[in-house]
Amino acid sequence: MSDDKLQKLNNYFIRYIDKMLIEDIKLLKERNEELKFSYPYLLLACSCIDLFGAIEKGFKSPTGQGNTRERFTWFVIEWMGKINSLYKNADLAYLIYDSWRCCVVHQATLKKGFETSSYMYPREKHLNYITDNGRVFIHSLQFADDLIEAQKKYRKQINDNAGNTTYVDLLYNHLLDMMGDETKQCFDRFVKFLQDNNLVFNSTDSLATTGVSPHTSTATSSKLSSQDTVTRLPDRDDSIWATVSAAPDEDDLK
Repeated sequence: MSDDKLQKLNNYFIRYIDKMLIEDIKLLKERNEELKFSYPYLLLACSCIDLFGAIEKGFKSPTGQGNTRERFTWFVIEWMGKINSLYKNADLAYLIYDSWRCCVVHQATLKKGFETSSYMYPREKHLNYITDNGRVFIHSLQFADDLIEAQKKYRKQINDNAGNTTYVDLLYNHLLDMMGDETKQCFDRFVKFLQDNNLVFNSTDSLATTGVSPHTSTATSSKLSSQDTVTRLPDRDDSIWATVSAAPDEDDLK
């Protein structure tokens, strides 16, 4: 039974981390010389840190209270610290949570004392102090790459513990808790509103494909090809290359 749960965990990581979050980072990197991203790398990396921290620690504390800070800083110290020892610093782990993650999400900027870029300074200056302006530099692309390597190590550790049924069961139950449906009543009302206003379509008839050039983009309705990028759950045979952006059900982990 635990083997089945471990496989479902791995399926989730492949479909929702590798094919969505990490794939998005790769797509950003392909255009970085042209568009010079910064915050997107931070947001994607912090989202992944949140997820893996919650897989290990749960999405709530034993008292039922939120534990976002605890689980986030745990992953930074324990796993990103294996990539760069600076992440093991507890003050830095808290600052990544508070001054990077929370501030970019809720205040659209970093807190004072930090600046970020994916191109202005070399990667080796990541997490160095800039003496003439009093800020710590975040190389946002390096941060994202550090996250990618850290999550590989964490996932390997999970699979190396395949024989520890208690541990695998714990992680799987945390994943199911994350997939819980606490907003079903609101969702059902909104779906009825869309249906009542005829704001509906059939996915097999209306898929838009987008061709992008440096200057223009076009969208046309067509049959799905194997190279289309779609924002939905992948088919069960996984024959379609997809960037997934939809919440899973437990059956989707099979």
